[in-house]
Amino acid sequence: MRSSKTVFVADITAHARRSAALTLLAFVLAGCNGGTVDRHALERDAEKIGSLATEGELLANDVSRGASTEPFARVHAEELSRAASNFADALSRRPTSPGIQPDVRRLSKLAGKVSNELEQLHLHPTDRAVARSLERPLTEDAEAADKLAK
Repeated sequence: MRSSKTVFVADITAHARRSAALTLLAFVLAGCNGGTVDRHALERDAEKIGSLATEGELLANDVSRGASTEPFARVHAEELSRAASNFADALSRRPTSPGIQPDVRRLSKLAGKVSNELEQLHLHPTDRAVARSLERPLTEDAEAADKLAK
C-alpha cells in the first residue's frame, strides 16, 4: 500500500511532467514567431498567450493553497514568464498586416503583463498572499487574450 506522502509526491511529479510538456510546447511555438503577423498569426499567438496566463493562474492557485513545492513553483513560473516575454518581444517588433496593428500591439502589451505577473510568482514561490493576488489578474489576462483571438 502506498503512503499518502508517496501519492502526494507522485501527483506533484505527474503535474510537473504535464506542466513541463506544456511549457516546452509554448517555447517551441514561441520560436515560430517570425514574419509578418497576419490575422491567423494574431489569433494563434493570442491563444498561446491565453494558455500561458491560464497555466499561470492554475499555478498561482496551487501556490495560494500550499499545494505546490517551492522549487516547482519557482521554476515553472520562470518558464511561463520567459515564454510570455518572448511573445511580448516578438509581437512588439514584427511587421503586421494592415488593419490589425493595434490588436497586435495590444497583445504584445498583454503578453508583457502576463510575463511580469508570472515573474512575481517566480520571485515569491511560497508566498500565498502574492499567489492569491495574481489569480484574478491572470484569469482576466486569459480572457483578454481570448477576446483578441476572435
